[in-house]
Amino acid sequence: MTSVPCFLVLAIFIANMQELETKVVVLFSLPHTANVRTHTNVGRALAAIGHQPYVAIPQFMLDGKLVNTDGVNVIAYGDYLGNYGDKLTDKMLKSFWRGEYSQVSVMPEVQKVMQHSVVPILSDQHLREKFNALKPDLFVLTFVPPFKNIVILPYVHNASFVWMSPVNDLHGNRVPVSPAATPCKLAGVLDPQFFLNRLKLTACNIMMTLVGQISGNDSMIAEFAPHRPQTSVNELVLKAEVYLVESDYILDFAKPELPNMKMIGCTAPGSGKPLKDPFKKFVDESKNGVAVVTFGSAIVNIPVKVAEMMAAAFEQQSLNVVWRVNYTSQNAGKIITSRWIPQNDILAHPNTRLFVSHCGANGQYEALYHGVPMICMPISGDQYYNAQRSTAKGFGLDASLLELTSTQLADLMKEVTENAKYRNNIKKASTLFRQLYKESDKTAAFWIDHVMEYGGSYMRSAGQDMPLYQFYALDVLGLILLLIIAFVFVIYYTCRCCCGVFRKFCRKQPPSKKNKRE
Repeated sequence: MTSVPCFLVLAIFIANMQELETKVVVLFSLPHTANVRTHTNVGRALAAIGHQPYVAIPQFMLDGKLVNTDGVNVIAYGDYLGNYGDKLTDKMLKSFWRGEYSQVSVMPEVQKVMQHSVVPILSDQHLREKFNALKPDLFVLTFVPPFKNIVILPYVHNASFVWMSPVNDLHGNRVPVSPAATPCKLAGVLDPQFFLNRLKLTACNIMMTLVGQISGNDSMIAEFAPHRPQTSVNELVLKAEVYLVESDYILDFAKPELPNMKMIGCTAPGSGKPLKDPFKKFVDESKNGVAVVTFGSAIVNIPVKVAEMMAAAFEQQSLNVVWRVNYTSQNAGKIITSRWIPQNDILAHPNTRLFVSHCGANGQYEALYHGVPMICMPISGDQYYNAQRSTAKGFGLDASLLELTSTQLADLMKEVTENAKYRNNIKKASTLFRQLYKESDKTAAFWIDHVMEYGGSYMRSAGQDMPLYQFYALDVLGLILLLIIAFVFVIYYTCRCCCGVFRKFCRKQPPSKKNKRE
């Protein structure tokens, strides 16, 4: 008789223990589709180890079914954002198709869009009430310098946070690095063995550091967190428990890191799922192989002249082509077009021989994961750097889309598919990547779970508790400079006094006997 109550007590005890171990994690990304997809992937991995993930997803993504929300709790928000993706890409695309794109001219506009999006998010009363009810144990945020004011969100709710981002801000994170030897995306891929390249890298890294420092708006802390002690956005940014960087040292270049910076690779690639028709039949029957062509989810409408040039190049290939584009193929037996394709699944197919892309980070990692050589034709942002690093690593070639003729594009495709070095290089890199970055979403979930249990203070560097001028020892260098100036002044003044004394001594000397006789 007593065994039943004891069993119930034990069951209740176990249930309570599980409830105590379960944490509420809010994943709040930059409202950009690729970033939100990363957060949903990590959210599912957190749910698999017993936590309660809540992913904030803008309404336009939910309406367009742009992200997979299975396995996570969704917090819908952002009617006021409109189609944020279009806002980010509209100006860039228009200037690119006109042949007027410049990183320097477009960046300020993109930064403005990102910065202005934070204020309505922090002002969203519905979000604030939702978070007050949830009482999150941890926030996972996207770190992008123009969007970094979002760090005020966990500060308002007195919660810890983690950065998860493809942006590896070495200087902002207080990593002791040489600006002359550290890659800078805005400068492209440069060999630091040459002086002019070191000069460019130094200038680029200094500029990016300054941009990062001035991106914070401290007045927003007083506005949205008046109940919390006043501090600065730059100080809050450095309080992250851990920095999860969506990067690696196989596709990207080796860089120094601190103990609380974890390279997790990329959550986008994975084992391919079985294809469905019409893609399955088309790819299976492509005995000479398939080229996958896409410029990402945001770019399916391209100028007719460009589309015709590319179609003419594809007709010259022995490969068949799966092309994500809003364009009707004139030869459906060779070129299949669609506004959506199962990109990762086709790249995983053994018949796939080539990936032609703008080289967004997620697509590039999918090609790396499946060992498919690539041709990169960048359009905006970090795609130029991504294209250059791919070429530098020997994974393929890069080209300017607007400067190509159909014959040149056809020749590039033949070179990459027929020259075995590109496939061999990326196959080797794929093996390395799969060994070192097996399951990026689970790695991210592990570190999030880890810092919720143990905190991340033991991994912090002393430099992350210093203002920037102290970290770069500008106060120490200033003192040394003053001492040098003082030393030079003392030497100069001493020499001047000695010279003056010597001249006076020479004037007082009596004339010599020889002079007297004369």
